[in-house]
Amino acid sequence: MLLALAIWLWPRPSHTGWRLAQEVAPLRLLSQMMQDNLSPTFPVDPGQMQMWKVQVAGQHQPLYLVDSRVEGSERQPLCGAIGCAFFGYIPQDNSFQRVLATYLNPHVPPGRDLIEPTTTVDNGLPQLIVNQLGTESFQQYTLGFNGEVYEIQQIDTLARS
Repeated sequence: MLLALAIWLWPRPSHTGWRLAQEVAPLRLLSQMMQDNLSPTFPVDPGQMQMWKVQVAGQHQPLYLVDSRVEGSERQPLCGAIGCAFFGYIPQDNSFQRVLATYLNPHVPPGRDLIEPTTTVDNGLPQLIVNQLGTESFQQYTLGFNGEVYEIQQIDTLARS
């Protein structure tokens, strides 16, 4: 019972764009996510991860953001001491290109989302604001797409409210 409560209380991305990957992702993307990120020795259903199909004005193609935490699972194979794995994919030919692969601490300041897409577009994809909670402050990372992958463009340290 306590474990079920802990999983239920586990912080999830709060933006309404996050849904179960199986509801959002094309089957080819789910297959590629397994191939790119998961070990065959630990079977995980990537359809139970959270996904956000981001599309803003001026964006050339959809960006699929992936929160690797598995819905309702006691074990989180892509989480560790520094956080949980987050990925971003875009369609490319008959497959998908991974454009973001990072570990993030899923705990964020109250009133903040972990990842916030912006309306600023770099090389056809939106800039992303990533909020990370520290002990005395929190940091906002601005990520921009350089044509191949997302990279940090700016880091702002803000007082913890």
